[in-house]
Amino acid sequence: MASPVPVLRTGLSSASHLRRSGSASPTSTASSVGSTPAFPPRKRRRSGRPPPLLGLAVYDGFYPAREPHPSAKRALALARKADFEYYFVPPVPKEEAWGWFPLDARDGRVLIQSKYFPDDDSDGGDIPRPRFMNYAVCDPLFKRYVLLPPIPHDLTINEGRLVNFGLCLAPSQEDEVSTSFRVICVANYKAKLVVFVFSSMTRQWGIATSSTWTSLGGGTELKSLLTAMDWGALFHVDGCFYWTVPSADKILVLDALKMELSVISYAHRVDAGFQACIAVDRQGTPGMLTVGEYLGNREFRLSRIAKQSDHGSPNERLSENIIQLPDYHNEYVTLGAAEGFIFLRGVPEDDDDEEDPDWEPAEVEYYSLNVKTGEFESVCTMDRDKCYDSVCPYFRFSPPSAQPCV
Repeated sequence: MASPVPVLRTGLSSASHLRRSGSASPTSTASSVGSTPAFPPRKRRRSGRPPPLLGLAVYDGFYPAREPHPSAKRALALARKADFEYYFVPPVPKEEAWGWFPLDARDGRVLIQSKYFPDDDSDGGDIPRPRFMNYAVCDPLFKRYVLLPPIPHDLTINEGRLVNFGLCLAPSQEDEVSTSFRVICVANYKAKLVVFVFSSMTRQWGIATSSTWTSLGGGTELKSLLTAMDWGALFHVDGCFYWTVPSADKILVLDALKMELSVISYAHRVDAGFQACIAVDRQGTPGMLTVGEYLGNREFRLSRIAKQSDHGSPNERLSENIIQLPDYHNEYVTLGAAEGFIFLRGVPEDDDDEEDPDWEPAEVEYYSLNVKTGEFESVCTMDRDKCYDSVCPYFRFSPPSAQPCV
């Protein structure tokens, strides 16, 4: 049975707020994604067979897995039918935006942000003031979408100054309608963290939970660490989201089913500026996490730690596995983790070679590392100017098995 969804404190009524804000109304959006009474929405049920990795969604489009990857044929079938340029989603704001780009992908859906970056007022410095932008959730294969309304002002007015924030797709739950979804926004305010949740069922944003720095057990030190954290670099494992901080021993945890925030201390983090990632194999042990850390010199460490948070002492490694990555490249960059895989990008050997003016850009290789088996596979290649530091791995059953998810 699905875990109960926490009660949200919602803002203004969805219809009245959307009318005032000028965003698309729930009715107009639903016309592109709704089901007719004759065909009621299906319920989502867990399958014993997980969907395969089909490729990587990035800023400039979709790169399907290529041969000899086991999903290459299915990935090509998806790429031929899906639209990862998101042309089926209308630009927001109209006549000012020039498209969309992906922020997160999960359960076949893609969370996208408008390619519209207005001039921002800064706080007296060179860093723009953070602000919520225009977002949508879409199904690239069936070309369905939902435009997200802005977070209502009455939900944010009492929270103080916004420092930074990040959005992600919540994991699906059993017995939910297969086209329903939730979007999570974790907002870092000056005095606390606030978690907003958008539900496709209500078409409203609400506050799911919040925590002060003191209640998280970190105080001023934790606050300063999270202020500098990349909120887009998150990892989802078994219904929880994890954010790691480079060169620090803290891992922020959001249980997306219970809507609870906590902090895990981990004493064995690398301190050379690399960022660890959180992963688990698809048949992972309950209560256990795998922390993946690139150590340099083509060495990758997988450490098993306990999942529980402990404000007092750091969680010790329960096991460790050092994997020597192939010598295809001098170094690798960790991009993220999803569905039991860690994703990496090779660093071309001539990255620092500026002596040859006739040098032609080389392709950059992207890889996956299976947490359970240690298998290292090439996923795809991109032109050298596509050296992304984050990607959205796209897992889905390919046509004709795929079903609409928005």
